[in-house]
Amino acid sequence: MSTDEHENITPEDFDLMAWIASGTVATRTVDIFNRPDMVAEYEALEAEYAEAEKAAARAGDDAPLSAVDPRPDIEARMAEWRERWEASKATWTVRALSHDEIENTFEPKTGGVSSPPQPVPPPAQAGKKAAEDYAEKVTKWARTVHEADRERTLHLIAAAVTAVESTRGRLERDPGEPPIVTVEALRTLRDRPHGDTWVGMIPSGKGQRVTGKLATAVMAATEGDVAVPRPTSPGRSTTTQG
Repeated sequence: MSTDEHENITPEDFDLMAWIASGTVATRTVDIFNRPDMVAEYEALEAEYAEAEKAAARAGDDAPLSAVDPRPDIEARMAEWRERWEASKATWTVRALSHDEIENTFEPKTGGVSSPPQPVPPPAQAGKKAAEDYAEKVTKWARTVHEADRERTLHLIAAAVTAVESTRGRLERDPGEPPIVTVEALRTLRDRPHGDTWVGMIPSGKGQRVTGKLATAVMAATEGDVAVPRPTSPGRSTTTQG
């Protein structure tokens, strides 16, 4: 719509509900490489290449004509490594979640996970034994809350995933369709070595840090409000002096 058309819109013409309906949903993408064992292999290749570089520098122009430069072979192995590394990649796309979708993950009736009630502290005059019992209950409660948050995070991610793509194919979720990644599949991914780094946790308490690639991406999409930089005219300074 041109500037002139915007100027011709009157308050009576503006349809607020249509404007709300025209909104889009923020998304984020996360790359997960399913071959962490290959990292050590590449580090060895890098070390081998660095040593070959040092050897070539030491030899300089005095290297015999029969000497074979090992660097092209190492570079070829590095290229082959990159192909295998890329083949292990899956790109996950997640979207922002609505308030109701988040709240549903706390509700067992909708398949969510409820948070355990916090223990009630004893009266001040209850004595040392009561205080010790309460401290033990708080410790157990905190551990239970932690596990509930870990489990609830799986439900949040499952609700947020819209696509998973790898060299083997693509899964894509249409609006209104069931999740394409189950909570059980995410739990299996999380419980593998490195899984917490990939999946992570969204704590229910304020001030706690979100961890893991997928959990962080879901929260970034849900809470992020992108501010687009204002364009400036070419050749003009964007700073002012008072």
